[in-house]
Amino acid sequence: MKSDKTLKFIRHWLLLIGAACFWFLWDSRYTRNLWFKAVAAALLVCVILFFLTWKTSLDQLRKLPAPKTTKWVWAAFIAGAVALVILFFNLKFHLLAYGSGRFALVVGFSGVFALLLSRDGRVSPYLTFAQCLLVFGVLYRAAAFLPEIQTGPFSLGWSEGSRFYNASLFTSEKIYGTKLPLPVLHPSRYLMQALPFFVGIRSILFHRAWQVALWLGMTLWGSWLLAKRLLPSGKTSAAWLTALLFLFFFQGAVYYHLMVCVVLVLLGYKRGKPLRTLLFVLLASAWAGISRVNWMPVPGVLAVGQYLLDESFDGKRWLKYMLWPVIWVVGGLAVAFVSKQGYSAISGEDPALFDSAFSSALLWRRLLPNATFFLGILPAIILVTLPGVGLLWQKFRQKALPAMHWLRRLGLAGILGVFFAGGLVVSVKIGGGGDLHNMDAFLVLWAVIVGGVLAMADKSAQTSEESASAPNRRFWLAMAVIIPVFFAFQRAGSWSFGSARAQGTELDELKKAVAVLQENGGEVLFISERQLLTFGELDLKVVPEYEKVFLMEMAMGNNQDYLRGFQHKLEEHAFTAIISDALSANIQGSERGFADENNAWVRQVVLPMLAQYQGVLSWRNGEINLLVPQSETELIQQLLDSQQPVN
Repeated sequence: MKSDKTLKFIRHWLLLIGAACFWFLWDSRYTRNLWFKAVAAALLVCVILFFLTWKTSLDQLRKLPAPKTTKWVWAAFIAGAVALVILFFNLKFHLLAYGSGRFALVVGFSGVFALLLSRDGRVSPYLTFAQCLLVFGVLYRAAAFLPEIQTGPFSLGWSEGSRFYNASLFTSEKIYGTKLPLPVLHPSRYLMQALPFFVGIRSILFHRAWQVALWLGMTLWGSWLLAKRLLPSGKTSAAWLTALLFLFFFQGAVYYHLMVCVVLVLLGYKRGKPLRTLLFVLLASAWAGISRVNWMPVPGVLAVGQYLLDESFDGKRWLKYMLWPVIWVVGGLAVAFVSKQGYSAISGEDPALFDSAFSSALLWRRLLPNATFFLGILPAIILVTLPGVGLLWQKFRQKALPAMHWLRRLGLAGILGVFFAGGLVVSVKIGGGGDLHNMDAFLVLWAVIVGGVLAMADKSAQTSEESASAPNRRFWLAMAVIIPVFFAFQRAGSWSFGSARAQGTELDELKKAVAVLQENGGEVLFISERQLLTFGELDLKVVPEYEKVFLMEMAMGNNQDYLRGFQHKLEEHAFTAIISDALSANIQGSERGFADENNAWVRQVVLPMLAQYQGVLSWRNGEINLLVPQSETELIQQLLDSQQPVN
């Protein structure tokens, strides 16, 4: 063990533990209990130890025996990491109720094993510490999905039931006995989720597991393909880089239906094979066309980014050099546009509904820290890109960046600049800004372009100046790992699984109410909980209009034509009953997260609905409500009687 390097690592490790403790104290500043005081004491200890390291040596530490092999140390670490992650999601006390508290424990645990794994001096403690953090980050990200795999019939989140319903529309005749319009929002995502429906699987447990598999599998696949491109010769290094990219993409997160475009272009792009590249760009563009309008240029631009990284330019034959990039971008956009228009034509929906996002309000205050996203979009994306910027700056100062014609550099910078600005605009639209998922295309291009430039720079021989700047490089590489892990631990959920017995009882009560409605005839509008129809829990005719997520989209986009149609139906009492989620009519201030979205929903949906309908029954602590027209006193009494226990 090299004492100087180890001392520096210990100091940096103590600083990071201290920062994590400070983060916890800030998170829990309104709860000054025993855990708060314990972490405050731990922060003080870190400060004292940090200063003591300047007046001590590692003589005693060097006397400790080094492990003969690191295999068993790694095995112990992984076993401990798995155990800790399980405890994080199951133990419910104050320290573990915050991601910051969990992160502090992870930093401490990883640092101890980094010292053990580097005890023989053959590897740097910084490297082993980064690897330990990557293991924790990947385990934590994967474990956070476990509660999404449940058998309960009710929606686990605000939009989960809507996603299953929209996916089922591709096989609506088989499921509902009638052909329903296809989904307007994110068709490609729902097409991926619909694959089990195509083979006749209607188990909600399977569909939940399939959705988790899409999140983890597509992100892992895209990460592995990019890692192999950046590090084609190092299997072990590529595995660690895959883990890093996996966490990097989840900082958005980059949605799995965008990952289809990424995977296709990474598979199809081949230097010197422009026709092959064009084929895959067109396939990815057709997919992007039925995804989101701001993804339409992504496949062509992604191919161009790799081309600018790979192909040298002598500055003379501009037209020849730019020919294929132009073909990829223009051809891709054309195919994406045709795909979008074709899907719109066969969807069975009004084409005017497909571009609702263009009329949505822009909430510029969400660029900075706010109640919806405590970091704010701009500081968060700067934080995410900071390690890459730092590494590029270091290479620039060393004059170690790969030689490129200015046209190539301008093209790469222009790609990043355009998608950065576009991502910011999309992020501040009402409905967004709660995280970085609308910066997804920029995150992908950043990883490809900046990763490609750094990989090219690292292939050159190290100079003495570069060796002298190794501490700076280690710092930025450490930050490249710490920041994605920090984002992973921002959320501190628990493994909460609904009681099957309780949900079964509530479903039985809902079925009794539905039986009364069936006797009275008429249509029942499921604004929420449509998955109960999708998976056969309730046998009712589907009213395709006014599904919750789409109705919210129309409310946020202030689509008055659509909303007036909804309100007219309410005034006519066109529905025998309505199933809706919470009925709060409170107008919220900007100090509440997603206040603008709440207020649009209240004004455009809840208040008009409560003006004509009244809540009669509710389940799951008010999360599910049954409303009927206000004048239907006899029906109201029948519904109330249906809930009485049978003697």
